[in-house]
Amino acid sequence: MPLKVNFGGTVPFSTIDWRGKASMVIFLRGCPLRCIYCHNYKLLEDPNYVEQEEIEAEILKNVGFIDAVVISGGEPFMQPHAIEAIAEFVKKRSLFVAVQTNGFYPAVVEAMLKKNLINKIFLDVKAPLSDETLYEKLTKVAGVAERVKNTLAVCIRAGVDLELVTTVFKNLVGTEEVKRIAKEIEEAGVANCSYVIQQGRPELVPERVIADEDEFSREELKELAAGAYHAAGLKKVRIRIRTREHGEEAV
Repeated sequence: MPLKVNFGGTVPFSTIDWRGKASMVIFLRGCPLRCIYCHNYKLLEDPNYVEQEEIEAEILKNVGFIDAVVISGGEPFMQPHAIEAIAEFVKKRSLFVAVQTNGFYPAVVEAMLKKNLINKIFLDVKAPLSDETLYEKLTKVAGVAERVKNTLAVCIRAGVDLELVTTVFKNLVGTEEVKRIAKEIEEAGVANCSYVIQQGRPELVPERVIADEDEFSREELKELAAGAYHAAGLKKVRIRIRTREHGEEAV
């Protein structure tokens, strides 16, 4: 029976979603979370089911220009069969596969990694994993931090290439939270991964519930990164910042 995919669209060519690779980004609709600052909130409702072949046709249009496909959302692991089908198709074209995830489905992530179809995981760490209260405030769902902690452990055990990302806003997730996250990352034993501190953009937030003055500047993000290094004594983790002005930078 043909596979139906809840499809959100594509970015045919991107050099920013996977550092060092020319990628096509495929967005899958649906997410179990309702994060107050979600930048892709238009993908959360109103399903759009298409045949798998329609997505494959979009990939074929770009095969000659890309090294990789990044599957994003929404939350892609809500649709593991879609990830598997897309990844198998992509791998047959000798391309790399990455998935961006909020970490809500550790068992699904573990099952998918065992199939050896995913080269890289981009994992959102929205708040300190020891702070269920803040996680629930951000996501509007209870019990998320424990699930993300388990997903992190799954990725570490699997040895998959891993990048962790935190989106920051003043008065929400800032200096102290980033320090705590950095310390937890180091304690988890993550080897040779990148930790990206990402500038939150109030203008992309639904209903503008976050004020413009709560955006961190590039210089302030550099200070956050320095604080993370000193707080955790990070040795194996490479910290980077991401801003609208300068894209992604090592610090």
